[in-house]
Formats: sequence, C-alpha cells, structure tokens
Amino acid sequence: MQPPVYFVRHGQSEWNVRRLTQGQTSHPALTALGCAQAEGAAEAIAADLTRLGLSVDRLVTSDLVRALETARIVGERVGLDPQLDARLREQHLGELEGRSYEDSWAQAELHDWSDPELPLAGGESVGQLRRRLAAVLADLADPASGAATVLVSHGDAIRAAVAHLLGQSLTQAPWIEVSNGSVARYDGQLTWLPTPR
Repeated sequence: MQPPVYFVRHGQSEWNVRRLTQGQTSHPALTALGCAQAEGAAEAIAADLTRLGLSVDRLVTSDLVRALETARIVGERVGLDPQLDARLREQHLGELEGRSYEDSWAQAELHDWSDPELPLAGGESVGQLRRRLAAVLADLADPASGAATVLVSHGDAIRAAVAHLLGQSLTQAPWIEVSNGSVARYDGQLTWLPTPR
C-alpha cells in the first residue's frame, strides 16, 4: 500500500471573512474559527492514523501565515514541527490579490481557461501551479518509508495536486470544493475525512 499523503487546507483566515482574494498574499492570519478548524483537521488525521495503524513522519507546509499557523496546530497534535516549502503556496493570482471575491470572479470569467499556460491576471497559470505541486509530490515519494506525510496548503493548490494524482487533464479536471480545515487522504485513492465544523 502506498503510504498516505494527507492534504489539509488552512483554517479560515481574516481575509476569508472579509471576502478578499488572497492568492500568495502572506500576512492574513487565522481567525478563532480558523484555529478551531485546524484543531478539527488535526484530530481527524490523528484518528485516521490510529484506525489505519500508521505513523506520520513528515509535516510540510506552505510558508504563508494562514497555512503555517494551521500546520503548527496540526504539528502539536501529531508531534512534528512543520517544515516550510514555498511550493505549497496558493496559486499566484496577480492583480486579483486583495480584491473582493465578486470582483475576482468577474475577472476570472474573462480568462481563457482552455489555455493551461495562460497566466491568470498577470500571476501564475494553472499549468505552472500543477507542475510545482507535482514536484513537491515527486520529492516526497518514498514507498519504503511506510509512514504518512501531511501537507498543509491552499484550495487551488490542493485541487491542482489532486488533479495530478488522479491523472486528470489541466483543463478538464472537475471542480472539487476544498473547504477551510478540510482533510483529504490519498493512498492510491482519494478519501475526504470527516472533520468537526
């Protein structure tokens, strides 16, 4: 069996509440609810590891504040210090960062999503995003370890990683909802774990 990789989306951030597009904006921190969501994610992972009889030996996180704060909470539960990897950052959304969700969505509707190499609003293309997440996953591949890895990241980044693992097209991958504090386990199959809300 392939050692599982757990994907955790950061908990709710201050900018999630304000409905501002974050992308790679570094500073928005977790809210109290975001901290609770991170605790829920940590408990879900710990329970799943116990059920599967597995240990976890790596906790790797995006270096953006909202992800790092989430990873520290998860790390306290699983007994690991987070390692930073900037490749786990959210998609760079260029001129959309700091704008309202509604404004960003309106601009995104004008984007040619059929071209996976076209940068979004002067930021990063979906092709670039997927390649950097694929590189992270390739670096982590060690079937002999037998231990799980936890990756703390962001919604679009997790969608890109999942599409890569499932062999889905850059432009045809179905949309998956990645809620704040949600956890997915990939071990050859993708399973979304129940987390307290």
